[in-house]
Amino acid sequence: MGRALRTLLAILTAWLMVIGAPTWAAEPDNADIRVLIDISGSMKQNDPQNLRRPALRMLVGLLQPGTEAGVWTFAKYAAELVQPGPVDEAWKRKALAASEKINSPGMFTNIERVMQRAIRQWEGSKPTHRRNLLLLTDGVVDISKNKAESAASRRRILEQLVPQIRAMDAKIHTIALSARADHDLLEQLARETGGWYQQIETADELQRVFLRLFEQAGKPTGVPLKNNKFQVDNTIREATVLLFRSPDAEPPRLTSPTGKSFGRDDAPVYVTWHQDTGYDLITVRDPESGEWSLTAEIDPDNRVMVVTDLKLRVSEVPARIAVGDTLPVTAFLTNDGHLITRRAFLDLVEMRAETVSDIGLAPQPLNDKGQKGDVKSGDGRYSMKFTERQPHAELDLIVAAESATFLREQRHVLSVLEPAKVRVVKDDGGAVVAEMHVDRAVMRLDGAQVTLWQQTAAGEKQAIQAVSEDAGAYRAPIDPSLPVFARLVGVSRLGTHLDHEYGPIYAPGTEPVAVVAEQPVTEAAPALKEPAPTESATEEKGESPPVVEEAPVEDEGTDWVVPTVIFGGVNVLLLLGGVAFWLIRRKRRGAVDDLDLLGDEPIQVAESEAPAGAEAGETAPDADSGDAAEKT
Repeated sequence: MGRALRTLLAILTAWLMVIGAPTWAAEPDNADIRVLIDISGSMKQNDPQNLRRPALRMLVGLLQPGTEAGVWTFAKYAAELVQPGPVDEAWKRKALAASEKINSPGMFTNIERVMQRAIRQWEGSKPTHRRNLLLLTDGVVDISKNKAESAASRRRILEQLVPQIRAMDAKIHTIALSARADHDLLEQLARETGGWYQQIETADELQRVFLRLFEQAGKPTGVPLKNNKFQVDNTIREATVLLFRSPDAEPPRLTSPTGKSFGRDDAPVYVTWHQDTGYDLITVRDPESGEWSLTAEIDPDNRVMVVTDLKLRVSEVPARIAVGDTLPVTAFLTNDGHLITRRAFLDLVEMRAETVSDIGLAPQPLNDKGQKGDVKSGDGRYSMKFTERQPHAELDLIVAAESATFLREQRHVLSVLEPAKVRVVKDDGGAVVAEMHVDRAVMRLDGAQVTLWQQTAAGEKQAIQAVSEDAGAYRAPIDPSLPVFARLVGVSRLGTHLDHEYGPIYAPGTEPVAVVAEQPVTEAAPALKEPAPTESATEEKGESPPVVEEAPVEDEGTDWVVPTVIFGGVNVLLLLGGVAFWLIRRKRRGAVDDLDLLGDEPIQVAESEAPAGAEAGETAPDADSGDAAEKT
């Protein structure tokens, strides 16, 4: 499509678009992100290149206007490295400078203390931002040489701090950077608060994990990057390109829609090009409208994030759901914080979703027709009921909006988990027992029904009397010569009725197929049957079951003729008016600015004052490598 035609479409779109109801207020629009970084001495071994520094600098560069953030380091003590406050240019300069203070001089690992320091400002206040803690550590709770004191600190974290943080509507996202980290604790912190847990083997993975957690916490507005090309429209005030780079890669270059090509060393004054260990971060202010292209390695984690008033918003997507669960997803467009509802405008927009997992890409239908998960037809909110029948450690849900004049994208990562785990093991006394653990992160324990049984070769069922040792945990002695089966019936955290069966599960050494000798634990085999079609407990009577499928196009007979003629005639008049308007404006100022897409709404860039107070980092910079090179 030529530029002139796109401009005409933009003018027509502006006339058709009406700013409707106030912003959908399910949660705050902006994020408050507080980063907690371990600087204990063991990091010298687990992060020898001090990749925590460039990872933090990458995160700082990605933070968008409207965000609040702060950074703490911890070992025996906790230090406020960057004071929490609004993210503006002054805050970013402080954070980039403070990253040089990250090293590994400390003793002990006082996770309790740094969490207490980081949430102090939140106490007694109502959230104005989505609250998130990003915790990076390579160790266990270790506050003194007295193991009892460290154990008591760990209990206080789980029994006091976690409920307190949950009551503040905050999430804890955790990164375990070593095999010796307290993975049970870090995973529980994330699960109990709805955050994301990630274990990584080496610090080389740190930057990509920081990106993943930033997308979880910050929910940035992005545009799709395909084959190293991306589209910019005139509602975009700033575009930030993140490129991951291998050590032997050629220097990347960026080319504008008018053909101007540049790299870090010859970038124009309106471009900030930050080159660091393993990545480039390129920020373009007031970018040209049109297609931009990159000369660089193609990487699935490369991103383009934008600052704009025309945003795609998506309802809350949890970090984990159960296999067979029903997740309602709603997407909508806002302009300057207001929901766009005008149907004539939305008819020009394609709203779509897809999931990307280890088994490939799967399109997911969104609709605004009042069916298949959509509550009300024509209200500007596109919805679906997402159900996944297979477990996935990681699954990306990508939601996009596309028209002839703009593109928007938002990415979410979630785990799809079995609602229970069943295994057969030998206890300390050598007896063979069956264990079943219901995942409290995705299942409600109240009302859950657990049944265990064994089955003979003739098909005769023998019930097992299981004892609940802990909330959601069951244990029972079994006959090791017979396989174990289990069934869980209950309601998920999302309100979906689930019915899952597991088995057969065999005692170690009695499996009917060849297994590794001395296998200590036998896990549950895949479920015997596909879970029955589920239905959300909150569904209204008469709504269709949550099976994700494409909505059929209804045939309305000949009723379309008269409305089409009327609508077509109106559009012709509008188009003719648009042509005249375009010619007048073109004569006056040479070309039509695509910001007309937003009508008469003013474009305002909020300028925040720098946070008061000096940097509070308590650690001194060292001479480690990895210094950043930046050109403005």
